[in-house]
Amino acid sequence: MNSKRLEDLLAQISQLRIAVIGDFALDFYFQFNPDTGEISIETGKEVQHASQSQTSLGGAGNVAKNLAHLGVQVDAYGLRGDDVFGREIAHLAHALNINTDFLKAKVGLDTPTYSKPMQKGIEQNRLDFGTRNENFQNYGLEAIHELAIRIENYDWVIINEQFHTPLLNQATLEFLQKFTNEKAIADLRSLGAYANEVILKVNEAEFQKIINSDSTIESAVKSWVNKRGKPVLLTLGEQGMIYASPSEFHWGKAIPAQGSIDTVGAGDMVVAAFSAARAAGASIEEACALASLAVHVTIHKIGETGSAQANEIIQTYHATRN
Repeated sequence: MNSKRLEDLLAQISQLRIAVIGDFALDFYFQFNPDTGEISIETGKEVQHASQSQTSLGGAGNVAKNLAHLGVQVDAYGLRGDDVFGREIAHLAHALNINTDFLKAKVGLDTPTYSKPMQKGIEQNRLDFGTRNENFQNYGLEAIHELAIRIENYDWVIINEQFHTPLLNQATLEFLQKFTNEKAIADLRSLGAYANEVILKVNEAEFQKIINSDSTIESAVKSWVNKRGKPVLLTLGEQGMIYASPSEFHWGKAIPAQGSIDTVGAGDMVVAAFSAARAAGASIEEACALASLAVHVTIHKIGETGSAQANEIIQTYHATRN
């Protein structure tokens, strides 16, 4: 892919409309000091201090954020609580021009939130809110129905599963795939076996659990895809990524990293960039190349769930060819 083709592709991506359905969450980071020596008059217990709080979209929200930074118009389908964390998700989404009309606020539902205390750059024990909502799946069909009646509006659909008790289950995922067809990709933690009609994205650890084989990666992927009958996108970190279908195989090599890296959220960037490229008409090779460029940008953003904008991708393209 030459420079002109990359710029044309990014321009086409800015004209897309993509739906993201699944598990939207809030990432809540703060600096944490547990050893203050300060004693609460009310409880007699030591007071712990927090500062420098930061929030960002997590789960399916991180995919939506990545798409928005690429210039895509994104519609979010899922749930949030009618609480302070839910309002923060809506605020962050609106700042990125992500449409949240179908990210329904439900009274009595805790907004899924990953609360992450940080000490000297290291994440401590998380305090999670709402990731085990027992009635979360009661609203799955409602979200799918909203998407189904608008499906013709979208160039692509991204399906995300993040939580212990996710929005989707086997039945609703299978129903969702009946109208998304192959212009869709699924990134799933526990429901991958039921993603039978769309591209399935998996990472290396997930792949090893699926195949349980000592054969080479290439032969194992080809064997698995032939059994599945549908494409897969396998991310392999510094080894790049593989797209495989029963009739096609492409191994896109990663761009060598330079200096310190932070790989948190890299998989979400792959899903977003690959999806946007394919929806814009890119070949498999071009889509993998764009995803590699985008990931190279994001992993060099230390201490954040990085994202990549079009100008950063173009700059990286030229920098890696000098």
